[in-house]
Amino acid sequence: MCAILTLRGETEHMMREGFEPAVRHVLRPRRKLVKRSIIAALSLLVPVLIVLYWLTIPRNTWIFVAAVQFGLTLLGVIAVFGARRVCVTVAAGRLESRNLLGRVTNFGTAEIASVVLVELYQSEMVETLSHLYLLDSAGDVLLRLRGQVWPRSGLENISDALGVRVVRPPDPLTVSELGLLRPRLVHRWTRHAARLGNSSPRASARRVPVPFSRLVPPARHDVGHARKR
Repeated sequence: MCAILTLRGETEHMMREGFEPAVRHVLRPRRKLVKRSIIAALSLLVPVLIVLYWLTIPRNTWIFVAAVQFGLTLLGVIAVFGARRVCVTVAAGRLESRNLLGRVTNFGTAEIASVVLVELYQSEMVETLSHLYLLDSAGDVLLRLRGQVWPRSGLENISDALGVRVVRPPDPLTVSELGLLRPRLVHRWTRHAARLGNSSPRASARRVPVPFSRLVPPARHDVGHARKR
């Protein structure tokens, strides 16, 4: 039995029963991420540039503002083209991740011992986003895939394709709660900022989070078949 899946509009790839990758899986960032980033940058910079031109044109020093504008435009074009190359690829027993700056991280899928797929609350918001953490046998993080960048459907497909144990906390967590349960999953400065901001939309509930070690083992559909050696 075969199924053909597409990750966020990428080229189609084959997944056989047991989520064994037959060709390769390519995960791309959210489609609207670049568009929203451009709109945010323009809304911030355009008013500033207008004021600077208004102040410098009478003094005939507008050339410096134009030079700054040209430099920012060039950086923006480079960033847009860099964003088009950002991806996570799983193929031939290897996982490769390319970030916005062109840095490539790759390692063998055999090094991935488990996957944590958790819903995290956004700061001061009730909305949650899926975050995926790839862990080695010692529990160290090999790769973080944040929900602000990657679509949930793509994270689900990647976790299934790897064919390892998937840990899914039963309830959404805040960053501070995740830092308490699994300190290695959260950067130190992120934990500190979360504690200062007390970023919990459920402060009135005061629920004590369930430790990962007490979670009910995932259902069979949450755990892919073992990789073929």
